[in-house]
Amino acid sequence: MTTKALPNPLSQPQQLALGEAAVLYQPPVMRSPKPSGSVLRFGLIADPQYADADPDLENNLYYRHGLRKLSSAIGTLNELPLDFVVTLGDLIDRHWSGYSELLPRYDALHHPHAAVIGNHDAQVISDRLAAHIPPLGLPKSYYHFTLNGFRFLVIDGNDISLYCNVGNGDDRRLAADLLDELLAQQQPQAQRWNGSVGAGQMDWIEQHLQQARALGETVVVFGHYPLAPLKKHILWNGEALADLLCRYQVRAYFAGHDHRGGYYRRGNTDFITLKGMLDGPDNVPFAVAELKGTLLTVTGFGGEISRVLPLGSTGETGGADRGSRL
Repeated sequence: MTTKALPNPLSQPQQLALGEAAVLYQPPVMRSPKPSGSVLRFGLIADPQYADADPDLENNLYYRHGLRKLSSAIGTLNELPLDFVVTLGDLIDRHWSGYSELLPRYDALHHPHAAVIGNHDAQVISDRLAAHIPPLGLPKSYYHFTLNGFRFLVIDGNDISLYCNVGNGDDRRLAADLLDELLAQQQPQAQRWNGSVGAGQMDWIEQHLQQARALGETVVVFGHYPLAPLKKHILWNGEALADLLCRYQVRAYFAGHDHRGGYYRRGNTDFITLKGMLDGPDNVPFAVAELKGTLLTVTGFGGEISRVLPLGSTGETGGADRGSRL
């Protein structure tokens, strides 16, 4: 079975309703293919979460600083030889007008850009589309792109979530049932502000993993919600998705959402969560990842942790002892 690069393209009404924010649902357009065996580098940003709102001093969240912080990170990334940049979700915190203020900052980015839709993005986008007559559903935002023997999957953790609206059919009811089930099981990720990957998307992911294995491609996955270890910020069905990625020996999974950041190694897969750019008045955390053969190196900026992650032996651990910090 063939898999489309963009299995759920926006409808024309969705495009019109989203305006300039429709760009968030487009895969990056890669430059010319690189020679086989060359080093691949990409930038990583998590949770700028801009809003024209006063800071939450109790939780150290500085919403208005997102514009300045993002411009600073993009200025540094533009000076580096990168193949693309990924924003791991939550570009804005609230208010539809936040996109008109934040998205122009990305116009200054010199590299191809892939955006993951975070939970705050999903809520704002869903509310706007639900107000349309007739209501328009929250779009599914998963896709893939390839470069130099690597297959990159961008997944959608809002696929089945409470951010879905009446335009999504039964998806919101399915999400409520799933959350009730997790609450009954006293699972830590049973939080209204998480979501899950639906059965259709799970099948799509496995089809890509099968194709990548047949072609000898290395797979890297980007999402908003962490998958492991089991904590309250992970995807509702994060354990099942982590099992799938590890079974196919996906090289790495990058996420945001948990602003504290984190690292976990299971088998031959590194699960890396970046720190949130929103937190603190001045810190501007972001990173550059480099893939050279089986070696993954993450260089952190602005308080993000740097790591050297060789392909490890089979096993499971919960921390940085399975990779060196730079």
